Amino acid sequence: MPAKSLGAASIWKTLSKINVNEFTEEKGGLTYLSWSHAYRIMMENYPEMTIKWHGTTDEHGVTRDATYYEGGTTMVSCSVTIGDVVREMWLPVMDYRMKSIAHPSSRDISDAKMRCLTKCFSLHGLANYIYSGDGLPTEETTASVAEVAPPKVKAKRAKRTKKAKKPVVESPDAGALKNELIALTHRLNDGGWTPDDATKAQIKAAVTDLDTEALTSLVKALQEVEQPLLLLNDNPEEND
Repeated sequence: MPAKSLGAASIWKTLSKINVNEFTEEKGGLTYLSWSHAYRIMMENYPEMTIKWHGTTDEHGVTRDATYYEGGTTMVSCSVTIGDVVREMWLPVMDYRMKSIAHPSSRDISDAKMRCLTKCFSLHGLANYIYSGDGLPTEETTASVAEVAPPKVKAKRAKRTKKAKKPVVESPDAGALKNELIALTHRLNDGGWTPDDATKAQIKAAVTDLDTEALTSLVKALQEVEQPLLLLNDNPEEND
């Protein structure tokens, strides 16, 4: 196999078209590429690459592979070099909510370094489409759209037409019952009777719908109310 060109454009073209979807995982709504798969793919294409970790040196001359900030949060940083092409990436040490961890453990820092390394590979082109939110590498996505998914034409939604209300046909029985119910209601009101809300609703619905069965039932019920009310009004001394 002839050696690959080590120019930035050539490196990007080689790595950006690699589909890594079979190696990704979904966590918390985000897509992750395992560092081990990413490292293997990089080595298969550019085994001469070098990785360097950056950090800070404390007052005692000790260099640590992380940068510490006030409050205890930490940042890791690395660079990946292929030929003369150098790409550098940094990443805060975060928890599962993507929030910086105060005073992280060595395990927290180690995990962040591996995520940072994988992200640095993406600056050379590997799995860069994952970080941009796309589902496939650019070339493959373009082909699939052209060959499989023709543009969709949004159909116009038909305007809804309001259904005309059917006219109420008043039967002779219904009309007579309605009139009787109304008359009964007035007489009872004059006698001091006040229907509750439920009864009012039933009377209104029966009169509006001309429901013969409901009208009949209500007339009968109100007649039973009217009889004792009439007797009571005929003997006013009993109310004293």
